[in-house]
Amino acid sequence: MTVEIALVFVIIAAALYLFASEKLPLDVTALLIMIILIAIPKIFHSEWLLERGVDLESAFPSVGEGLSGLSSTATVTVLAMFILSAGIQRSGLVHVLGKQLFPLVGNSELRMMLIIAALVGGVSGFINNTAAVAVAIPLVVDMARRLKMQASRMLIPVSFFGMLGGTLTLIGTSTNILASAILAEDPNFNRQIGMFEFTHLGLIVFGVGLLYFVTIGRWLLPKKDRVRLSSEEDEPFIIDLGVPADSPLIDEPLDDTEFIVKSGVEVLKLIRGDTIHLKRASEIKIRAQDVIQVRANLRQVMDLIKAGEVEVLSEWDETRPARSDGQLVRVLLRNRQIFKGRSARTVNFWERYQARLIGLETEKIKGHRMADEPLYVGEIALLQISRTALERLRRLTDVVVIEESHDEFDRKQMWLAGGIITAVVTGAVLTPLPIVVTALLGVVAMVATGCVKKDEMYTSVSWDVIFLLAGIIPLGIAMTKSGAADLLGGLLASQAGGWHPILLLMALYAVTTVLTELVSNNASVVILVPVAISLGQILGIDIFGLTLIVMFAASTSFLSPIGYQTNTMIFGTGLYKFTDFAKVGAPLNLLLMVVTSISVWWLWLT
Repeated sequence: MTVEIALVFVIIAAALYLFASEKLPLDVTALLIMIILIAIPKIFHSEWLLERGVDLESAFPSVGEGLSGLSSTATVTVLAMFILSAGIQRSGLVHVLGKQLFPLVGNSELRMMLIIAALVGGVSGFINNTAAVAVAIPLVVDMARRLKMQASRMLIPVSFFGMLGGTLTLIGTSTNILASAILAEDPNFNRQIGMFEFTHLGLIVFGVGLLYFVTIGRWLLPKKDRVRLSSEEDEPFIIDLGVPADSPLIDEPLDDTEFIVKSGVEVLKLIRGDTIHLKRASEIKIRAQDVIQVRANLRQVMDLIKAGEVEVLSEWDETRPARSDGQLVRVLLRNRQIFKGRSARTVNFWERYQARLIGLETEKIKGHRMADEPLYVGEIALLQISRTALERLRRLTDVVVIEESHDEFDRKQMWLAGGIITAVVTGAVLTPLPIVVTALLGVVAMVATGCVKKDEMYTSVSWDVIFLLAGIIPLGIAMTKSGAADLLGGLLASQAGGWHPILLLMALYAVTTVLTELVSNNASVVILVPVAISLGQILGIDIFGLTLIVMFAASTSFLSPIGYQTNTMIFGTGLYKFTDFAKVGAPLNLLLMVVTSISVWWLWLT
């Protein structure tokens, strides 16, 4: 072992310690590594060392190479994918897809799991899987609450299927993009991995993961939630819904329609003239002009305002929105002269504030209708109001504006955002343009069409991930230039030279999995892809197949909540113990180690 290689190993050991202990943020550790790698040859290179065979300049990255992580195709592509994912997330496309799929669930936990796999796994192949999971978490929690299921039995599948879906395409996860960039630097490969070049392997892995959850995995999930999840948006309002003459609900009981499951509301009353139906409200055939009183959270109210089946009523039964720029606000009733038991109809919010009262945050309505409910100081109401009227309302002391809610889900933007993502993918597949170029063109299109606002371009990027990538890429360069990768590859080859290729692949998969749990998926790829390339060249094995093993193992790390970002996100809900991930994830990791290794051997090494 040379002095140069020994120095690289010392830096790697220090990096692994800092990554595992998190004494510094991961991105700061990565930047520190980059600085050290650049500084060593500049500070310590000397004629005295050269005479003794120590050439630090040839073993460590130059200044340009050390900073190359900032301009790497991997870093730029991941940055662009964050912005593209924000466009999809902001458009509400995933939310709408979920609302269309969830009525198929019924009361079946198994069907719920299949829909999670289809929605989260499918979407994760084409936008950043972290963003897909972030959008899916509130959807799944809400659905679990509606169906009286345990959210903890659903969120681990959300995270795991997000990871599995990320293996379907090159852009599904930053790990794939980074590994492709490293592999492209090798003169024996010298190209970027194609968008769908390993999709067939991803489908095999995804299918095995789905089969695991359908059979074994669902029995290993927690039996009950450790805490109850709630947020301000989950606080329910009681609202009145009118049934227009052209509603598709007419002549059907609500139980026989998809309305309750699709909207997620709780039906409280059916009011028909002077008659009120309570216990059988959802079993009676709906007629025009009926009023359905429901309990709904803020997101559900937003969806109902745009729904065609019903009209959200105000205290005056006025269904027309206040103005085209109307928005929902939660207000605290404050004026004791106005809110002293007078009914909502008598207070007349429209005349006083140019606002529609459409909901009350209360356990039940004492009278027939919301308009008849007496209002008191300290109660919370939901108003729809224009921006101009809201500015006037803020200056009054009658109420206190607690929260504004903008419904930014726009059908036109959904189509635009979905079309842009489709164009990014098809452009990379059908034209000579690389994915980094089509992704950047997609970013320009997202901003130009308003799918992403100018200031959101920067706030939507996880800069810690960008600087993590930029900082650790030079470490891979140092491993190659110093000969450290060749040394590790040679040691592994000497030990495993007589092994069957499947056993070699399994060993590489296991090492990557353990390293990913200790550091991060991107750090393990930077360290082990050069080793895989060197190992392949020594043993005469296809380096693409070995790189795929590292990619897939780093992208499917299920053993702990710190091994992958999506696991960390759902662990943050407080529903899980640390060991829940190993209980569900360890058998799946072992199964995928065998399946992925056999599949790579069969598809690329035979």
